[in-house]
Formats: sequence, structure tokens, C-alpha cells
Amino acid sequence: MNYMEKVSRILPLVLADGELSLTVPLKWALPARSEEFAESELSVLDAEAVALAGELCTRLSLQQDTYYVNAVSGLVEKTAARHQVTQLFPVPGIAPGHEVEISAQVSLQGSCRLQASGEREGSATLLGGNCRIKISYLVFERQQVSFLHPVETEASIVSETLAVESLCGRSARVLDLNLPVEFGEVPQDMGQITARLVNGKASALPGWVKVEGEIKVTVPYGGKNKRSEEETFVFPLRRYLEAPEATAGMTARITTTRAEIFTCLREQESKTGRFRGLLHLEVRLFRQETLEVLADTRSHGQEFSPRPFLLDEVIGSGSSQTLIEREIVFLRPVRSVREPVDAQVRNLTHEVIPGKVIVRGVLHKQLYVVEADTGVVFAQDIDESFVHFIDVPGASPGMRTFTEARVEFVSVDINPGGETGRQVTIIEICAKVTWPVKKKLMVKPSWQPSVSVLPAAQPAGRVYIVQSGDSIWKIAQMFSVSMAAIIAANSLSSPNLIFPGQQLLIPR
Repeated sequence: MNYMEKVSRILPLVLADGELSLTVPLKWALPARSEEFAESELSVLDAEAVALAGELCTRLSLQQDTYYVNAVSGLVEKTAARHQVTQLFPVPGIAPGHEVEISAQVSLQGSCRLQASGEREGSATLLGGNCRIKISYLVFERQQVSFLHPVETEASIVSETLAVESLCGRSARVLDLNLPVEFGEVPQDMGQITARLVNGKASALPGWVKVEGEIKVTVPYGGKNKRSEEETFVFPLRRYLEAPEATAGMTARITTTRAEIFTCLREQESKTGRFRGLLHLEVRLFRQETLEVLADTRSHGQEFSPRPFLLDEVIGSGSSQTLIEREIVFLRPVRSVREPVDAQVRNLTHEVIPGKVIVRGVLHKQLYVVEADTGVVFAQDIDESFVHFIDVPGASPGMRTFTEARVEFVSVDINPGGETGRQVTIIEICAKVTWPVKKKLMVKPSWQPSVSVLPAAQPAGRVYIVQSGDSIWKIAQMFSVSMAAIIAANSLSSPNLIFPGQQLLIPR
């Protein structure tokens, strides 16, 4: 009697897991002469890492906000400085193509120091100091692993319960961007236009993936008054990507985004125009499930054998929303606020306690408002700290946590008189808690860490390594074979289930 059946899943196999810390010297300038200033506030704007051969390359974007007293006007002003930090760390056993998840926390080490002060009225004041950065990282590789699953209970069978997040599919698309824009004043010349997707969210539907978010476009330009201006515009995005393997119970995650704005089409002396560009999107589909898999048996035959491997086991996940209602004091009376509002969560940190994840962050809003008297558009930054608790059963201190936060809704209502306003913001926060565990399970002998698995008894052919942007159709055209032949040769459950770094057998 057959007491076992084979199950195959694409799982994240852990290659490296650890924490790093570094101290970085910073220098920044106050735009006016000053000898009175407050301690700077540091926040992480972006954190990403790339696996190299034996090294991890981390790239961080930091923002530093400093309040100071302008020596000329006597007014308290605020300035923001951006810092880019790139650092290489030795991490044995990793290579290009491996996936990396990181989280970063930053703090000022000691006090900022006066470096130099200008002698002329209005000249800049230079400050310096050190910041401390702590980075947690996880490097993994998604591999197709075949297990033995007990169908019936037998005394000779020993099984393990395994909570996993398996990769079920992938959908990549390039979207056309055609975005109407109205500037605060007539641009005379423009610098490099930058764009990115913020507050992105993907949802799995039967046969489709819904992608929501905002395209944030920043434009530096020179106006008629010969001053250098910079404006940021926000454009809501909602698109549906076809994904035949998607079901309502899956988790969809945006894994790659790249926005490009090539030009702004605009008539001369006009404040209105259109941004033209492209948005590159990749969404992956995952399924969280608990598997009972064979750990040992005396009657398994020769097809499967016990092998140890390190797996990022899912302990639990949760999500909830938090509401922030605050009063805003405008720099000067205003008549209107440009919508949609540029709002993002920065400096997201977390702490795991029994059964919960404590999430802290800063809600950053950049408001573009129209002054009541003159009609001039000016920008005002507002930062608000928040703390939120998410229930995650099974979580305990020391476990690894992946958190993300997105602004679901934001509105600003101007109070009578235009000096203050009421803002309401809803933030959705998600947390997934995992724990790297070593399991010794019954797997196919052909499986080895860091080597893509090809099904047994393959017909003769060539091996092709999947590149970013590839599809089965594109690969079939490249080698002049049919899509059906590639799917059959590699036992693919879906033509969309391929990913960069995967090895495919191309039949001759």
C-alpha cells in the first residue's frame, strides 16, 4: 500500500542571515548663517541590498532634518539634507541572483558639531557628525524542492509539520505613463525628471492581480523669476495584470518597480503639460500553507533520501490599519491644498514581543498649498511619529520580522481663516514573522542548495538561465522551439512560473 505522495514547492532556502552595523561621518550645510541649531533628526528613506559573489552591497538613502535660527531674520527655519550610503560587507556563500531582504535603523551618534561659519551675511553654516546604522539582512534562494507527504499514518513513518510560503507565479508588465500636470509657475527650463512608485499594493484575484499605488514625479526647473524650483506631483495608479494562476487566497507582492519619465510635453509659456514615460512592474504570487512532510521512514525506497536544509519558516503574519488625526498649522494663510497629497511612511522600525509586533514610523507629508493673498504655490513638510501594534500569534522576541506600511488615505481640510487645517490619514501596516530552521526531510537526491533543480529523466537539450524580463514565449522564440515543449521538458505547472536565475532545459 502506498502511504506517501510527492509534493513539490518553490521555497525560500536561507543562505545567510545576520546583522551588520557601521558608523558613517556626515556633513551638511544650513542654508543661512546660524550658531543656534537643534539636534538633527535622521530617517531612512530607502534601503536595498544586492548579492554579489561573497559580498553584500547595501545602499541606503537617508534624510536629515535640522531646525536652526536664521542669524539674519531671527526666525526658526528647517532644512533637509539627503545622504547616500553604499557599503560592501563580506557574506560567504552568496552570489548574484540571490534574493535579499534588509531592514535598517539609523541614529545620530553624539551631537552635531559646528564645522565652519561664514563671515558674510547669508552665507552657509557647515555642520558635521556621525551616524550609526544597524542593518538586518536575509539572503535566500528560491528552489523547487520535492518532498514526501504521508497520506496515511503508519508506525514506521515520522513526519514534520512545516509552515511555508511557496512561490506560485509571477507576472511582469511594462505600463505606459501619460500623466497630466499643472506647475505652480511657468517653467523656463527643466532638469532631470525622476519618478517612482510609492504606497504600492498588489492583491490577488481569480486570474488577475490588482496593482494600486501612486506615481511620484519630481521636477527641478527654473522659473521666470530665475529661482530654482522643485515640485513633486502625485498620480494615483490602479491597473489589473493578467495572471492565470492567481486565486483569491494567494498573497501578491510587488517585487520590482522602475518608473521612467522621458519628457514633459508642454507648450511654451504654458503651466500645463503631460509627462510621458514607462512603469516596469513585477508581481509575484505566494501561498502560505502548513505541510506535513516525511522526516524519516524505513520503506521509502531509493527515490528519496534524508537531506538537511535551512528554511525561512513562517511563524505568522498580520495586518491592521491605524488612523492619524492631527491639526496642521500652515506657514502662512492658504486658500487650497494640491491633491493628491504626497504622503509616505519613513523610518519604519519594529520590535517583537510575545504574540505582537510593535511598529514605529514617521508619517511624512509634503503639502503644496496656494497662499491666500498672493496665489503663490509653496511647499510645507510635516512629519508625525506613530506607534502601532499588530497581533501575530506565535511571535516571540528574537524572531525575524518583515514589515511594510502604505498610506491608504489622506485628506487635508482647511479651517476658516486658512491658518490651520485638519488632516486625516489611514495607514495600513503588515508584518510577517519568520524563523530560520534547519530541517532534515526526505527529498530527491538530486537536490542541492544553490543549484537549480531540473526534473529527472529529462530529454537531451540545452540549459538556459532565465534573465529578468524573460517569459516562456520570449525564450521559445529565442531558441525556435514551441512553448509547449519547454513547459513539458521542465514540468512547469504554469508558463508564468519562472524567475531570474532559474535553469530551464531547452529541448532540441
